[in-house]
Amino acid sequence: MAVAANAVTRPTGAAAVRWALFAVAVALLAWAVVSQWGDVSAAVVGMGWAPVALATGAAGVALVFNTLSWRAVMRWVGLEAAWTETAAVFLVSQAGKYVPGAVWPVLAQAEFARAHGVSRARAMTGSVVAMAVGVVMAGVVGTVGLVIWAPGALADYWWTLVVVAGLALLLVPSVLTRVLALMVTVLRRDAVVPRIGGRSLLAAAGWSAANWLALGVQAWVLLGVVSPGTGGLMPLATGAFALAWLVGFLVVFAPAGVGPREAALVVFLAAVATRPEALALALVSRFAMTLADALGLACGVLLRRWRRAGPGRTAAP
Repeated sequence: MAVAANAVTRPTGAAAVRWALFAVAVALLAWAVVSQWGDVSAAVVGMGWAPVALATGAAGVALVFNTLSWRAVMRWVGLEAAWTETAAVFLVSQAGKYVPGAVWPVLAQAEFARAHGVSRARAMTGSVVAMAVGVVMAGVVGTVGLVIWAPGALADYWWTLVVVAGLALLLVPSVLTRVLALMVTVLRRDAVVPRIGGRSLLAAAGWSAANWLALGVQAWVLLGVVSPGTGGLMPLATGAFALAWLVGFLVVFAPAGVGPREAALVVFLAAVATRPEALALALVSRFAMTLADALGLACGVLLRRWRRAGPGRTAAP
């Protein structure tokens, strides 16, 4: 009986590695919160904590929508798990964003899918597709928001519609399947790309659009505080934030897009906010989203322990 108990409680090498990576991601996330505190507390002096609380709430709602988008894609690759369990894994995996490189959340999500009978290749494909949906919708929502705010600029920036059309084309199942097959060939992987369902992609895109709209509300709330008189600029705030996030995402060496996102936001808001105002918005927004990720991580850990812990077992991160 003692041997059996040890077999259950002793962690495997793979589990130890997962715990180590989880600890590193959590430490970096905690550092991200702590390191921002001094600047954020100074910025909040002039605006109060109410807008910060609203921004954090909007970021939390966006995180829920993002979870639903990911789940829609993962169900397509064959992942059938309870909503609470998939939500827990997605929320925990977001800590990986704070490790340099964009691959860590994907790896964490793929390991979860494998535990539910989905092959690593299919799981990785699903996570990549979910990430692609988020990137595409960031470009679409961002460009549409800016065009709505300044329709007269369409004559000068007509090429943005071409970019949006090109991005949207990636969400056509047949096109996305070919792109994924090309990626597999280039990477020299012996994997079969699963057939992509249009309904799953549409659902994922819809939830992703809701995610960007919620983050647009966050940016709009903060813009109205740092730059009074801009309360009617919801399309601009949404478009600028989505495109700034896209810039930060594409600069893969910056953990969670720190630096490039803020610089891009200053550029996109230059018409309605001074550089100090835009930087204050970017700073507080970054803190609100980091805080939402930290709260999401805590919820994810609690959910996983609630669902998976039992007599003689300890839930893995």
